[in-house]
Amino acid sequence: MNSGNEKISITAEFVSIIRSKDDQKNLYFVSKKGQKLYNLTKNILSEKKLKYIFEWRLNLSKIFDEKIISYKPEQVIELAAGYSLRGFNKCLGDKNIIYIDTDFENVLIKKRQILESLCIRENISFPNNYFLVPINVLENNIYEKISGIVSRDRKTLIIAEGLTSYFGLDEFKIFLKNIQEFIHNFSFGEFYSHENVKQPKGIVYFLLRKFFITFLTKSKSRNNFKNIEEFNLFLSEEKIDKFDISENKTFVMYSIFSK
Repeated sequence: MNSGNEKISITAEFVSIIRSKDDQKNLYFVSKKGQKLYNLTKNILSEKKLKYIFEWRLNLSKIFDEKIISYKPEQVIELAAGYSLRGFNKCLGDKNIIYIDTDFENVLIKKRQILESLCIRENISFPNNYFLVPINVLENNIYEKISGIVSRDRKTLIIAEGLTSYFGLDEFKIFLKNIQEFIHNFSFGEFYSHENVKQPKGIVYFLLRKFFITFLTKSKSRNNFKNIEEFNLFLSEEKIDKFDISENKTFVMYSIFSK
């Protein structure tokens, strides 16, 4: 993966600030630089407008939250989890689930430091069913990295939110090949992710993304497929054994199954 994407983007920090209105713990993951940039931007666009622009991103997270609730997994592996609190909060409320957050090692080192600080300040015990495991999803050793934590026979959900838009098509093919091999390690497993097929929130978001966020983070977000039909054909041509696919206003949501 492009080394320029081995860090949390300004987008993620902006979304953390917006989410902090409902859960103050999200502010632990916002840098001083990120907060200053947010304050600067909201003076230009207004905080209400910023929330509107990023509403698509918040809705995407809700889709994944609802998937976890409906799927009722015994173990979850979240790929490129970044600074998401989803797994941490899930494990605080459910001691029976195993939840693994993965990302680049430098991201997870910082995330653990922040979470440990949060636990001290909020008087919370770090959940022993929650794990942070460094993984590069473009390397074919995902199962090897987590084999000491997971069980092959537990109902397993693997999710990737906001990850593959950073891949070019060749990288995406490598990723899918790795996922296909990874998920077959589980008796009852599903990989759940999405592809962007429409530009969210029109020209305002496009300009903010292209000329502000991309400039600051030196990272790129791509739409590799124009529509659901094109993506469906791509999965078939890549010889994905078993998959399901659906579309909403902005995303193609899809699953790849272990059997």
